[in-house]
Amino acid sequence: MPNSIGLPPDESIFLTIIRGLGRARMIRDVIKVLDLVTRKKMMGSGVQGDDYTYGILMKGLCLTNRIGEGFKLLQAIKSRGLKPNVVIYNTLLHALCNNGKVGRARSLMNEIKEPNDVTFNVLICGYCKEDNFVQALVLLEKSFSLGFVPDIVTVTKVVEILCDVGRVTEAVEILERVESKGGVVDVVAHNTLIKGFCKLGKVKVGHGLLKEMERKGCLPNVDTYNALISGFCESGMLESALDMFNDMKTDGINCNFVTFDTLIRGLFSRGRIEDGFKILELMEETRGGCGGNISPYNSVLYGLYRKNMFNEALEFLMKMENLFPRAVDRSMRILGFCEEGAIQEAKRVYDQMNSEGGVPSALVYDCLIHGFCQEGQQTIWLEGKNMFRVHNLVEEIVGI
Repeated sequence: MPNSIGLPPDESIFLTIIRGLGRARMIRDVIKVLDLVTRKKMMGSGVQGDDYTYGILMKGLCLTNRIGEGFKLLQAIKSRGLKPNVVIYNTLLHALCNNGKVGRARSLMNEIKEPNDVTFNVLICGYCKEDNFVQALVLLEKSFSLGFVPDIVTVTKVVEILCDVGRVTEAVEILERVESKGGVVDVVAHNTLIKGFCKLGKVKVGHGLLKEMERKGCLPNVDTYNALISGFCESGMLESALDMFNDMKTDGINCNFVTFDTLIRGLFSRGRIEDGFKILELMEETRGGCGGNISPYNSVLYGLYRKNMFNEALEFLMKMENLFPRAVDRSMRILGFCEEGAIQEAKRVYDQMNSEGGVPSALVYDCLIHGFCQEGQQTIWLEGKNMFRVHNLVEEIVGI
């Protein structure tokens, strides 16, 4: 039997293999076929191919990050007098953006005679990933002018980047335009906008958006309430934060850990010790604890510390031992070393605690800062090193 029939496979064989592998989503096997029978050989054998064939080949090349070969395929398609469709272009655009080459993708977009909504989604998301909201807005405006409405995921990314830089009013206008053009604005987009207003201290405006959402039939979720509770706490409007917390139960929204953690931190940091303990107790009853997260308990220690209730804070720290034995052990050792004046030993345990992912409490920071200051009275005039350590610790405690 001869080793070869001496004839190249015809077009139907190539297309059948590629289409079959493509429908089975066996893209890497498509690439193997492509490697065994190169594009040059394929075309030289008289195989014309079609948009579907080339689309699968381009997808395979881009999925395996062979962007250079993707451009060669694009050029090969053109050299045969064929017109690459928008799907082929979009696939290459997506690969370029994923590799941080958004500018190159933007240049390639100029070759597309008839871009579609996916084209704009890919480019806009690419610019948002680079925090380049100016170009993202330019492309968003162009998509609107061509009658396209980017999907809500893309729009939300634009809204988020605008809110991050404080341009919340523009974000509102974008969502309004999307709705006016028939697009649906979901709860995630609304939540992003609410967070933007809360970040600016305009939590009442954010609360107004909640009412607007409900009026339009877009039901808020736990993230909506968490954003507003956080905003009210940050603004010192604790009664409103508690009202939101109670509204969640009325509206059938289940609180999650973030809800309790945010409210506990807000109450204790503002001196509402009794109310804070009530929420902490409710968290432990309804959620069976904190899920191993020490954050709300450190908020309790911080609140007691700020109220100069140092003995109560120490007592609470000891009660935490069953939940966080390692953290309490490290904390007690640090406090003990500070009390003995062994500040360097205390700092060593503190560094070890940090390296293990531990989160020191306000009591630990207070003792360390006090210890370094005491030591600095003797050595700061000589070295100045301790003062830098004090400054670093102060910066860390401000973030509590």
